Amino acid sequence: MKITEDASKHKFSADRPIISGKDDLLGITDFAESLASAIKGWKGKNSLVIALYGTWGSGKTSVKNVAIEALKKDDKNCPLMVEFNPWHWAGQEQLIETFFNEIGSILGKADKTKGKKRAAKWKQYSTYLTIGTSITKSAKTLLPLLGVLGAGFLDIVSNKMEETSKLIKDSSEALAMQEENLNEMKNDLSSMMKTLKKPILVIIDDIDRLSSTEIRLFFQLIKANADFPNLIYLLLFQRDIVEKSLEDISPISGGDFLEKIVQIGFDIPKIQRSRLNKILTESLRELLSDKSINKRYDEHRWDNIFIGGLQPFFDTLRDVHRFLSMLSFQVSLFRNKESFEVNPIDLIALETLRTFEPKVYHGLFDIKYILTRQGDSDSKSAEDNAHNAVEAVINQSSESKRTAVREILKQLFPYIFSMGRYDSGFEEKWFRDLRVCHPNVFDRYFHFTIPEGDISQAEIDSILDSAGNREKLVSIFHSFNQRGILDVVLERLEAYKEHLDLKYAVPFITAIFDIGDDLPERQPGFYTISPDSHASRIVRWYLMKETDINKRGQILKEAMHATNGVYLPVSQTSWGEYSYEKPEATVSPLVSLETANELKGICINKIKDASKSDILRKNPHMFSVLYHWRKWSSPEESQKWVNELVQSREGLLSFLTGCLSSSASHSIGDYVERIRWRISLKNVEDFISPDIIAEKLSSLRIDELTEREQKAVRTFQKALKRRQEDKSDDDWRDDEE
Repeated sequence: MKITEDASKHKFSADRPIISGKDDLLGITDFAESLASAIKGWKGKNSLVIALYGTWGSGKTSVKNVAIEALKKDDKNCPLMVEFNPWHWAGQEQLIETFFNEIGSILGKADKTKGKKRAAKWKQYSTYLTIGTSITKSAKTLLPLLGVLGAGFLDIVSNKMEETSKLIKDSSEALAMQEENLNEMKNDLSSMMKTLKKPILVIIDDIDRLSSTEIRLFFQLIKANADFPNLIYLLLFQRDIVEKSLEDISPISGGDFLEKIVQIGFDIPKIQRSRLNKILTESLRELLSDKSINKRYDEHRWDNIFIGGLQPFFDTLRDVHRFLSMLSFQVSLFRNKESFEVNPIDLIALETLRTFEPKVYHGLFDIKYILTRQGDSDSKSAEDNAHNAVEAVINQSSESKRTAVREILKQLFPYIFSMGRYDSGFEEKWFRDLRVCHPNVFDRYFHFTIPEGDISQAEIDSILDSAGNREKLVSIFHSFNQRGILDVVLERLEAYKEHLDLKYAVPFITAIFDIGDDLPERQPGFYTISPDSHASRIVRWYLMKETDINKRGQILKEAMHATNGVYLPVSQTSWGEYSYEKPEATVSPLVSLETANELKGICINKIKDASKSDILRKNPHMFSVLYHWRKWSSPEESQKWVNELVQSREGLLSFLTGCLSSSASHSIGDYVERIRWRISLKNVEDFISPDIIAEKLSSLRIDELTEREQKAVRTFQKALKRRQEDKSDDDWRDDEE
């Protein structure tokens, strides 16, 4: 399908945290403002480390932003602030350098008189500490190395090694002096920071996104520099990730180590489920507000699938944003002109699985037949196998969500989870609703497009919208026939046969009759229905909406008089005749007996008119038409026509190919069906002697014929051979291929 310009304007969410309390949808403002009050209320001159705990997507950064906004509103008591996100910097050296630079920068802005001195002292301290760390690292690496290689190694290496030896000597001296000088410098810096008029708030977010090594380094850095006066740290991270990373840093547990650093820890308040649901549902309502989408939105069904299955997947605002971003793109893919190609509720449910339980989503595609099977299972073992296959897919989900996944699948695929059985009315409704449980719709939810050889909902809608315009309908049907999917179109239209407005009955049925002579052959398969059967069923059940049998008859007569088609009027009349010829038949009469006889007369006239031109000769359903001509009129008329027809080469081959029929068989171990062809000599004899046909065929060169003509000639010759061998005409299944 093509994506229109408007359809492509989907809303991708960047999942960005809010920056102001006015954007708060989850009720975090009160908590954030209380956090700001606690920071402003701290009057001690010692350092303070505050932690804000929460999982990814729980809203830590949003709380931080709203707290900063609240702090800035009170300029008098607002601390000096510096934000540092270590995740933006790669490598341990960059982390350390940036950490000191950010704090040094805010110290330089603290006040005009002493700010520059404090900043200079901080830079001196950080530089000394950084160099000391590098020296320590070099010494720890090189000293053991020399111990292994031995002193003699220095005599045989290049001058570069003499430089290294000097570095080691200098490093040893520096290591001896480091601790004494560093403590002295730190005391001087502490004295200078006591005179700050406002404390400095250092905000560090996304600590839990660092590697374990970087997390350990960072907390060691904070621990070493957390005792400066007027210095407040606000650390944001997921607690269990950090605690696990700190396990190896000391003999105590990661949690105990963290408690030695963090003086005050807050947990992000749990999001109210009602608020989160409101955000999700309102966003979905906006996304699905288009009329073409909304017309298949069932509020009752949505409540059932959301409360029972979907709700547990949306615990945080990040979950909601992530899901909506992906769903908006899928919606744009399936919007096609004025139509929507899938059911919106099924799309939401499957997109939830694709987003949060991808193994389940992909596993469903592999068991399509089980999930969409039609009719009863063959045996108890088949039922058990189907159940086990579905359970195997469910078990691919995370254990905490398994119950929810099962409920989603129960709502999406009611047939497989039902204790009873659904009739054909449900299948057609599922197709009209574009439910994933229907086999003709299932694939598009996984391919994100209309499968090759199928028809889109937009095209079905164009047919339904043109129901009252015969010429337009015929043009549409012919275009589908040229694409080779007219049989698919008629199969899909069956789902709508009882939902067309009766006021369009005459033009719609006339258009169906018009294209009847161009209908393709029935495709191989045990359970396939021929295109002409689909067409006849559409006409019958459409007309059965009219309760007055006489009005139904009048509609049919008008359509048959108007159409230029032959085969479908004959076929439809034959169906009507059956209900009167077979009293035991359960098929209700479509028209009265009087009207049925009138329809036969109309059909006989149409057949005779067609026989006077090439219309009947070229009709792919010629033999069926001939059979009813013989039955409803005198046999002599049809026999005379056939005898005249076979006098020409083209007429002879047309008759033979018209007599050709096929059947499908399937043996154990076969992957595909075997198609067998048949010509019944008894049927041929109703119109002409087989000997006449055989005599005329003797003068033809078979290699000059089309493939179908060759098939007809060979099949006829096999039938003659059976008769010559005194075999029954019904022994054709034993013919050699």
